Amino acid sequence: MDKVRVGLVGVGGMGGCHFFNYADIKNAELVAVCDVRKDVAKEKVGDKKIKIYTDLNKMLRSEKLDMIDICTPSYMHKDMTIKLLKKGYHVLCEKPMTLNAKEAKQVLAVAKATDKNFMVAHVVRFMAPYAYLRQVIKSGELGQLLRLDMKRISAIPTWSWEDWMRDEKRSGGVTTDLSVHDLDFVQSILGMPDKIEAYRYNMKCNNDTVVSNLTYGETLVTCEGTWYNANIPFHANYLAVFQNGYVELSDKLYKNGVEVRLEKKTADDSADLGINVGNDNGYLEEMQYFVNCIIEGKKPNLVTPESSAQSITLADMVKKKARIISKK
Repeated sequence: MDKVRVGLVGVGGMGGCHFFNYADIKNAELVAVCDVRKDVAKEKVGDKKIKIYTDLNKMLRSEKLDMIDICTPSYMHKDMTIKLLKKGYHVLCEKPMTLNAKEAKQVLAVAKATDKNFMVAHVVRFMAPYAYLRQVIKSGELGQLLRLDMKRISAIPTWSWEDWMRDEKRSGGVTTDLSVHDLDFVQSILGMPDKIEAYRYNMKCNNDTVVSNLTYGETLVTCEGTWYNANIPFHANYLAVFQNGYVELSDKLYKNGVEVRLEKKTADDSADLGINVGNDNGYLEEMQYFVNCIIEGKKPNLVTPESSAQSITLADMVKKKARIISKK
């Protein structure tokens, strides 16, 4: 196979991001898009020679596709992934894999039973500052990791279709929708924690915060995910303290107080990502990586279905352990 023929389902927020990145993936052709909002799809497609559908089944019947990229609301991920894998498509699905661990097990069983590739788009694993931190942790160059503090802050997501993101039954709430980025990153490196403490601040005016303390032996990891009822720009940062130094992502990336300038590279298919990833677009990198795996006949090992299911299990555990500090 020289080029992967792609169908994109959902062209809203994340779908729009995926849509525009396909222009830079030379070994993939975006053949068709599907969205119940035909006007939104038309606006995205413009004068490009890409077919527009409002019905997924019609798109599947009408087009010869190798891969489906799922960017629908989270509550649709489980059924859509299972359906498409059973129909014989390679599937890239936006995070979260599913809304809970029970659903993740169902998807995992289907993924194991097919020879097609399935990957959840955990973009943080492909972002250069996080890939750099992963390399420092795994190499041991600064000694043992003692403390990792990760924050992910955003205004309340009022922009989603039918306001699905603020409905915890459809999005999984701030834990499964937002904090899962950092929970997944930590889990992908350190595995499941020995101990979990969590706090949930479910406050007035839709403000919502979850803070997770994850203990790994002598290492303490804190992940905070927050939606604030304020016009605050999205930002994500971390501080990792080791026996012999620290790595910090704030406005820039620093190692022991010195700015780290990451060279722009292309993601490869190595087992350890290191910093072989462009520092400007993790979304493009994850999509290119998945397409390359299809072309080369390899299973994605940077994000496995098993690992993604573990991240959903961890999010569920955080929810179960969370002590409610304040209520609406």
